[in-house]
This record gives sequence, structure tokens and C-alpha cells, in this order.
Amino acid sequence: YSHLRTRVSEKGMDYKGYNIAVHEFGHNVEQTISLYDVDYYTMSGVPNTAVTEALAFVFQKRDLDLLGIKANDPENEKMEVLDAAWSLVEIMGVGMTEMLTWKWLYANPEASPAQLKEKTIEFATGTWNKYFAPIFGIKDSPALAIYSHMIEVPLYLPNYSYGHIVQFQIEKYLKDKKLAPEVDRMFSQGKLTPQQWMMGAVGSTISTEPILASLIEVLK
Repeated sequence: YSHLRTRVSEKGMDYKGYNIAVHEFGHNVEQTISLYDVDYYTMSGVPNTAVTEALAFVFQKRDLDLLGIKANDPENEKMEVLDAAWSLVEIMGVGMTEMLTWKWLYANPEASPAQLKEKTIEFATGTWNKYFAPIFGIKDSPALAIYSHMIEVPLYLPNYSYGHIVQFQIEKYLKDKKLAPEVDRMFSQGKLTPQQWMMGAVGSTISTEPILASLIEVLK
């Protein structure tokens, strides 16, 4: 069974909790299809974590649609491209921080929690200063160390970057199609190699070209 989990405060569910719930619902749908609808049990599942995150992002993007709230802003499509690009940049910083942290941890297996914390913040700050400080004009921010996934689920965060890339390609493919049958078709392919899965899903391999091309067009 798939279990949906989210945050619900004592006062009830707020938008953040609802938004997370819709994201998690995407995971639930993926888990159900990839477990029960794949032709061969030994092929059940998806190629990697990035693919399940991609569907969770697809669902999360439609949270207001589920409430019957439609976006009528003519600039909405452009803003979605900018949001997708920035989300990718942001999470890549977190992913790089995690990879540096685990590389150090493997080289220092006897490290104490305090030492691990210190190095994680050091790597986060270094990554921030290299890639983000020139944009924001703020130096030495440890913001990229905020994700608990970094220690709780080793090397999970880089999957979010690929998840955003896969999501963007899926979204472009879905523009003139119905969501439900396409999701069922894509996620019943099973645990193929990532590129083979993507070819079956949208007819092209995993690539940053679609999001970069769309971003360049929006920025013209």
C-alpha cells in the first residue's frame, strides 16, 4: 500500500501542508502504478529516485487545479519556465553540498556529529559563495545546508535536480494530451535504464536542452 504523509497543524491543514500532500500524492500514484501495472514483477518500480520525484513535481504543480482555482494570468506560462529554471538552480546547490559532504564523510568515517555539522556548513557556504553570492550579493550563507535529507537519506538530493529536468520534459510532452492515461502509460514501463525509460515516456532522452531553450526564449 502507498501511504500519504504531510504536515497538519493543530489548527488544520494550511497551504504548505496541502502543497506537500499533493506532491506526496504524486509519489503514491507512481508507487501504485509501478508496482501493480508493470507487466513483469521483477521489473516493477522506476529507474531511479529522480523519476518518482518528477511525477511528484507534476502533481504538485497542479495543486490549485485540484481546488478549482485557475490561473488566468497571461504571463503564467513564462513565470512557470522561470520558476522551473530557478528551482533547478536552487536544488543543484543543495545537491552539490550533499555530494561534497558525503565525499568527506567517506574519507573521515570516524568523524563526530559536531565535525560533520561543521564540514556540512563549510561546504554549503563554499558552494553558496561560488555560485549564489555573485547573484544575491550576500556572502557566507549556510542556507544550502538546510535539508535533513542530506544526512537522513544519503545522496538523495541530487535526484531532485534530475527530477526537475525530467518533469520539464514530461510537462512539454503533456501539453496537448490527457494527464491520467499518459501517466499510467509512462509509469507502467517499469525499472528500465533512465534513458530508455525516458525514450518510452516522451520520445527523447533526458536532457537540459528543453528547459534551457525555453528559458532563453522567455528572457528574450
